[in-house]
Amino acid sequence: MFARLGSFAVRYRWLIIAVWVVVATALTVLAPNIDDVAVSDQRAFLPSTAPSLEASELMKRYFPDRFSPSSAVIVIDAGDGARIYPEAKAASASSADDAPGAAELVASPAAQFVTDLTAWLGGPHAPSGVDRVLSPTQGDEQTRASLVSPDGQVALVLVRFAKVGTEQETKEAMAAIKDHLRDTPPGVSAYMTGDGPILAAYGSSSKGSVDSTTWITITLVVVILLIIYRSPVSPFIPLITISLAYAISRAVVALLGAGPLTISMYTNVFLIVVLFGAGTDYCLFLISRFREEMADATTPAPAVGTTVRAVGETIASSAGTVIVGLAMMTFAELGLYNTTGPSIAIGVAIALVAGLTLTPALLAILGERAFWPRKARHLREAGYWHAWAARVVRRPLLALLIPVVVLVPLAVYGSGLVRDFDLLGDLPRDDETRRGFDVLAAHFGPGQMQPLNVVALDQAGLDTPLGLTRTAALAGRLATVPHVKSVRSFVGSLPDPATLRVADQLGVQKEAVRAVTARLERALDSGQPWGPDAQSAAGGLLDLYGYLSQLARGYPDITADPGYRQAITALSELARLAPEVEASTTTSLQGPPPESADQFATVARELLAPLRSLISGLEALQTRFASQPEALLLPELYLKHNEGLKALRDAYFSTDGTAARLQIILDTGPYTPEALSAVEQIRQAMADSGLQGGVEGNSAVLLDLRGASDRDLTRAYVFVLAGVLVVLVLLLRALVAPLYLILTILLSYSATLGVTRLLFEDLLGTAGITWWVPLFMFVMLVALGMDYNIFLVGRVKEEVAGNGISDGTRLALARTGGIITSAGIIMAGTFASMMSSRLLGLLQIGFAVTFGVLLDTFVVRTTLVPALTVLLGRWAWWPRRGPGRSPRSGD
Repeated sequence: MFARLGSFAVRYRWLIIAVWVVVATALTVLAPNIDDVAVSDQRAFLPSTAPSLEASELMKRYFPDRFSPSSAVIVIDAGDGARIYPEAKAASASSADDAPGAAELVASPAAQFVTDLTAWLGGPHAPSGVDRVLSPTQGDEQTRASLVSPDGQVALVLVRFAKVGTEQETKEAMAAIKDHLRDTPPGVSAYMTGDGPILAAYGSSSKGSVDSTTWITITLVVVILLIIYRSPVSPFIPLITISLAYAISRAVVALLGAGPLTISMYTNVFLIVVLFGAGTDYCLFLISRFREEMADATTPAPAVGTTVRAVGETIASSAGTVIVGLAMMTFAELGLYNTTGPSIAIGVAIALVAGLTLTPALLAILGERAFWPRKARHLREAGYWHAWAARVVRRPLLALLIPVVVLVPLAVYGSGLVRDFDLLGDLPRDDETRRGFDVLAAHFGPGQMQPLNVVALDQAGLDTPLGLTRTAALAGRLATVPHVKSVRSFVGSLPDPATLRVADQLGVQKEAVRAVTARLERALDSGQPWGPDAQSAAGGLLDLYGYLSQLARGYPDITADPGYRQAITALSELARLAPEVEASTTTSLQGPPPESADQFATVARELLAPLRSLISGLEALQTRFASQPEALLLPELYLKHNEGLKALRDAYFSTDGTAARLQIILDTGPYTPEALSAVEQIRQAMADSGLQGGVEGNSAVLLDLRGASDRDLTRAYVFVLAGVLVVLVLLLRALVAPLYLILTILLSYSATLGVTRLLFEDLLGTAGITWWVPLFMFVMLVALGMDYNIFLVGRVKEEVAGNGISDGTRLALARTGGIITSAGIIMAGTFASMMSSRLLGLLQIGFAVTFGVLLDTFVVRTTLVPALTVLLGRWAWWPRRGPGRSPRSGD
């Protein structure tokens, strides 16, 4: 197969080059920009069944006015020692009385900036993506109090956007706001933070990382190839090959991203480093073998054919390992993994095809000129690698033990690595969103920026007496969760907690009836007509009847209570007398004749008895409920006559009353381990309460990411290792060699974890390793690290067949040492370019894979693998007795 492929590349070399150029050009023109279709919102990578996303849908369904796909927090700092409102009291998030009222807002430069900013964002010239604005200059006193810091120095303006932060409209809105914030008064600082700006900062930093990584990668590849071949021509062969492969891969992935696939902002940078690393390695092996073959050939055609036939299978197997390893990420739960892995696998497959067609075509055209001004030559049978190979083969046990003794402690230390989910910590310290959060955290507390919303559901209703009791109990339980600073609920937000207590409500109603009775008695004693008071009293008694009916629906057992029966009977009697009351009142208002006074007196005396009975009944009910302080009721008559209470009810209960919202402020940042632990306990408290619902907010999203990432790491261990094992078994036709090759890579990976933890956690003082780094690191090191083992073992198969285990292993190591080391340095160099990134996660993955590849190149492949091969002897090829031999053939 590979011989025919080599002949095809030679025969149609010009056509092959033309096809690659045309396809790359056409796709680049037709495909969208990959950065425009990539997303940075981690929620987009969670499955739709994730609890945080389900809770988000509940918020959107039941509280549409309180839900926004994306938001920003504008932080206005008046400066050290200054105040937003100099003559106003310092606002307190816990007391509305301390908030600056509308009449108290003083026009300081900072206050005027807040006013002007609010007017712009809420006016006709606001960016089109802005949906709603909440500011200290608007809303009720409680809202204003929560938006000015206790020390008065900092104010917040909350902006909600109509679309998610990755949409172009939202990006443009945030850019316009950012430009507006540059015009602050002297001494006043303004920052924009929140989930929308954080995602935008990620996208911007990622694009910058791609640019720097691309140029550093290309420069490193050219420099390393110049050093290896000492020719200005040779570096351009892999550079042209991989550049065209990358252009096509980028376009294909971008087209998929614009269609069915959700691709990550990291996809492009991984495409660059993997394709320029692995792809250049494939070209390097072809060029090196071609140089050997060309030394004995007079024309390039036979040399190209022999080269592709000799190393084509090894390169295809190596690339197959990478492709299979990356493709196994399809089984991951998180979209970040199950889309990025296959996307890179597509790129590697395209690079493989380019390496086996375009590179031979270029070599067939250039011939010996590919090495100008030097000549093609054979590898020298002496030098460092020959000496090293002889030492390893001579003392294989020592060569095995020394690396193991060094690497095992590092591997054990790496098992304690902590994954960090702090999105802000991943950004540079000088980033505006991070500085804005630091100011907000210092003056409000770190949990103020992104509070959690708990949505509780009960089809029986949560604004009912039982529902109010359950939500109040839930709020009390949530307040005891560690790191919960405050819980805002309907009951907890009432100015007077007694408003909902039934005993207090009955007391208020009793006193109202008593006041009516007293006025009636005074009117009777004075002989004066009751007048308009009668109509007002009648309306009040009608409301009271509605209240008692609602109370009976909420507490059905009171219908058997004597006090309730007495009150209802009294109200019925009063209703019977209502026409007479109306007649006597109307007559008296029209200028009654002398007999009207007698009529009024008669009716009044009839009213007094049921009124006094009503008072007695209400008093009995009050006594009953006084022993039940937990008995609550939201009276319809209160909502009817109190707009403020109705607005508060609508803020915390859905229209149909089946959903309740509780807002939780933490005393820690939204991305900390403590915040994630708090969400876990909040969910457990919800489950214990028997209420359905969920927890919405970024901390909940990160908790789901952590859980899914844990499960995906387990899947990666199983599927990636299984896929690579299958490729190795098919390539080597053995079982033992594939197993110890995988074990050596696992040791290398674990030791790299230890070194990465030592550097970043212990020496640099970071909170941990960015959460997605370990899995990508595992897949990259297993798949790419296995490359060099395959290159080595492929040559071992070739040499052992004619020279025996020891000599064959020595010759294979000696003859591949230089080229595999060069390939490893190129791969490490491309990943090292990621360390130029401003994102901590990319810096960490760049360092980890760079170190891991170098460890594979200089320790695992040059020492552990050949030592194990020699020690195991023919058992390395079990169940075969050696390369090219069946189990029944002789030694």
